[in-house]
This record gives sequence, structure tokens and C-alpha cells, in this order.
Amino acid sequence: MGDHRTRSAGARQGPYRAAASAARMSVSVAEHEGYAVVTVVGEVDVTTGFRLRDPLHELVSRKLWHHVVDLSAVTFLDSTGLGILVGDHKRLRDRGGSLQVVCTPGLVSRVFRLTGVDRVVPVRPSVETAVEILTQPDSA
Repeated sequence: MGDHRTRSAGARQGPYRAAASAARMSVSVAEHEGYAVVTVVGEVDVTTGFRLRDPLHELVSRKLWHHVVDLSAVTFLDSTGLGILVGDHKRLRDRGGSLQVVCTPGLVSRVFRLTGVDRVVPVRPSVETAVEILTQPDSA
């Protein structure tokens, strides 16, 4: 699949808040040819959301317009996290790209269902399924 780079998202807050949010959530980005897989672990809320938002914005600014966001290791997701994902979906769609969200049955998938976000943002059962959909001709 070509070029593949992985990195962790950095913090832009003071040392105490950054350390506290880093302990509750981590994000890594694996870049592939034509798409990126963003893996999130922990809690996505108002205090940690920047750790997800910033790398997604950076990918868009670098013209990487197909994202798979893996939430299968997320233990909590509030409206901040949903807003970040809906915003990414809209930004990508406006540029001819796409967002695929991965979450397994449980609290996070329930939040998607109850809020109706799963009707706007495609939710997939695995990273493999999301990547397969992205890499099919005329898909995403």
C-alpha cells in the first residue's frame, strides 16, 4: 500500500492539562497511500478532544482526504468527540474525501446510534472493512 508513517499527536496546552489529557487519551496516525488510519485510545471529551481534532485538521491541510478513525479502544465519547467527527466528515466530503469510523458494539456505538450520527457518518465494524471500502474503485 505504499508510504506508511505512524506518529502520535502532540499537545498544545499547558504542561499539567496536557499531561492529564495524555493520560486519559492517546491518538496515533498511520498514513498510507491515499488515506490515513487514526487510532484513538481512551476518553474523548471536552478536555481531550483537541488531541483528535488537531491531527485530523493537519491531515486535511496536507490533502490527505480519506480518514479511518478507529474508536474501538475508546471508553467514553461525548458531544465534543461527535462534533469533531461530524466536522471532519463535512470537511472531507466538501473536498471529495470521506470519513469511515470504526467502533465495536458497546457504549461508543450506542452513542452514535442514539444521536443519529451513524446516519451521517459511516460506522464500520473493523479497520479492515473500512479500508476495504475506501480502496474499492468509486467508493467512500
